[in-house]
Amino acid sequence: MARSARNGMSMSPTIPDGSFVFVERLSQQWRNWERGDLVQLRSPTRHGGETITKRILALEGDVVELQPRFDRERHGKIKVPKGHVWVEGDNSTCSVDSRHFGAVPAALLIGRPFLII
Repeated sequence: MARSARNGMSMSPTIPDGSFVFVERLSQQWRNWERGDLVQLRSPTRHGGETITKRILALEGDVVELQPRFDRERHGKIKVPKGHVWVEGDNSTCSVDSRHFGAVPAALLIGRPFLII
């Protein structure tokens, strides 16, 4: 089990800014990651072991269609590679996620949040 503070609005309203998130790390041993799971993961873009919390929207082999909401250059379909997942924040207007850095290796996933205070 781990505890971390969440700063930012990327997971609002599910995880309000300033919340403490408790994460369990054991269930991944007997339960596979699923679409819709909330996950804490090591950030693929930040150094120093920083973690982020996002929601899994697609698993390996799934096809994700990018919507050109803010960046008209980024559109089309992407197939999630083997051993990767596609994660996004619940508040898409405030989230830096797979739409920006692509699919992330499943090895970066740490655990599932189970308590938010």
